Amino acid sequence: MINFLLLQQESPNNPAFTNTISVVLIVIGGLLLCRGLFKFVEGFYVDFIAKKPLFRHMQLFTKDLDEKQKRILEKDFKFYKRLDAKQQKYFRHRVYKFISHVDFEGKEGFVIDPEKKVLVAATAIMLTFGYRDYAISLVDKILIYPAVFYSNVDKNYHKGHFNPGYRAIILSWEDFIHGYQVEDDNLNLGIHEFVHALHLSYLNSKNANDISAHIFTTSLEELNTYIKSKGNLKLIMKDSSYFRSYAFENDFEFTAVIIENFIETPREFRSKFPKIYAKIKEMLNFDFPGY
Repeated sequence: MINFLLLQQESPNNPAFTNTISVVLIVIGGLLLCRGLFKFVEGFYVDFIAKKPLFRHMQLFTKDLDEKQKRILEKDFKFYKRLDAKQQKYFRHRVYKFISHVDFEGKEGFVIDPEKKVLVAATAIMLTFGYRDYAISLVDKILIYPAVFYSNVDKNYHKGHFNPGYRAIILSWEDFIHGYQVEDDNLNLGIHEFVHALHLSYLNSKNANDISAHIFTTSLEELNTYIKSKGNLKLIMKDSSYFRSYAFENDFEFTAVIIENFIETPREFRSKFPKIYAKIKEMLNFDFPGY
């Protein structure tokens, strides 16, 4: 690190001072140029070669969960168990970072223990594991109720809710844990609410050189264009009974529900709607075992 306080004590007319400042500016300019060049190359790669980041994981120093937290993933999180050892190491690092940076709060006397933190964090990390920039920018807080809860926002009862203004995911634990106990019913509250948060976060940042947002939003736009071009495809999807009717409430619910189906029953999804399945796989960069 350069000690700028010492540099400031030098006379501006001192050649050593001038040379040092010049070197610093050259280094900074070089780094900015390299960063800009990398963004340009990666943007070209994503748009014209393969819709995925040039690299996904590159942590030189990774954090790790404690043994109890690791056992929770190994016991209860099927996606994690399918990953190879290197991927599992990066997955645990990201779960650790999520737990460290997001506030968890139990409501109505609900106690937040390590299991709850790990499973909620792992749900978010699973959805963004295909990206290098994996943080969900609109999520700072996780509020967990023991069961269905009443919201003063819309004067209604909810199993889950994403509040972008409060930057919070709000969950009924009873319904959240059901999503993992029953793995093939295409009902997973955690996935559903985190997709809402991811969707809105990426819409907010899609013009801010965020490659993850760019991949997600452009792939989603292409998916919607494809569905519209096929005339009655959305009606066919609705009549298939594979997607629950809630998917057709609006575009946000449609995105959340089809990703629930994608995660929970990938083989059935691929067999019924292969082109839609392929576009979601591209949208999440989800080239992992089982998908």
